[in-house]
Amino acid sequence: MEPSQWTARRATLEDLPALEALWQRCGLPWEQLEKFFTEFQVVTNEEGEEGEESAIHAALGLLVDGADGLVHTEAIPPSDIDPDELRAVLWRRVQLVARNQGVQRLWTQEDAPYWVASGFTAPSPKTRAEVHASFLDSDPGWKLFQLVDPDKASKLVQEQLAIWQASREQESGEFLRTISTVRNAAFLTTGVIIAILIGMATYIFLRRPDLMQQLLRR
Repeated sequence: MEPSQWTARRATLEDLPALEALWQRCGLPWEQLEKFFTEFQVVTNEEGEEGEESAIHAALGLLVDGADGLVHTEAIPPSDIDPDELRAVLWRRVQLVARNQGVQRLWTQEDAPYWVASGFTAPSPKTRAEVHASFLDSDPGWKLFQLVDPDKASKLVQEQLAIWQASREQESGEFLRTISTVRNAAFLTTGVIIAILIGMATYIFLRRPDLMQQLLRR
């Protein structure tokens, strides 16, 4: 079970010195990676002793290119912490960030068994030929995780459109009914007013027959 103190978040500028130290411990080209530190998600222990800054225990990069994302440069130095615990925290965070950015497929060349166990598999030749993400090359070692099923996504979009269309039709029907009710009320009100005026005129002329003659002579 994941310890409650582990927190995954996006790296900030304040994390850069600790990130560089982490990359150096892992034997990674830190001088090149520091230019892309905003791509990295980091794992920290937020329950450090009072007054101490939270240490960065692991980092993982996520490069987004349209509907595709590259999971890269895992940095987990040797320690008494189970590396798969840290990977699990990073993996949940990476999936969340990727989904929020509209990513449908995640690619990696990370070779830890954890990633295969998490669902990364060799892509089919068809998928590999159809995807033209900038980071993909001809290396056969690529592994793919289908973050969003395109068929399900298409079905979901169609369902949402159908719901929207039904809602529009319902709103349109209610609007037309409202207009019809207002129009009928206006006609009724106008008819009542006209009837009242005619009744008043008839009453007056019946009470004073000479009034019509006076009006005609004028």
